[in-house]
Amino acid sequence: MAMETYTFRIEEAENGEGITADVYDYDGLIEGSTWIDYEEYGLLPDREGSSPEPREQEFNVDTMTMNLQVERDGEAFSIRVVGDDEALASERITDEEWGLTAE
Repeated sequence: MAMETYTFRIEEAENGEGITADVYDYDGLIEGSTWIDYEEYGLLPDREGSSPEPREQEFNVDTMTMNLQVERDGEAFSIRVVGDDEALASERITDEEWGLTAE
């Protein structure tokens, strides 16, 4: 396989009920995706104004497999793109940064 360029994008859903995390290939096709439901974690958006700005990063890799992993540490989500058992990209989304509060 050859090195491929991917884009890792995290943003709040239009309905404000959670976070979408997607990995796009060079052609803009989704290679991996996950959904984080605020309700599942007992969270609510508690902010004035618009949703947080999406986060995006590009990375290059030669990998056979790719998936997304989500962990919650009490006040933040850690979202990782893992390929062939190796971390390829990651973002940490804190409740404070995204204006989230416990129900």
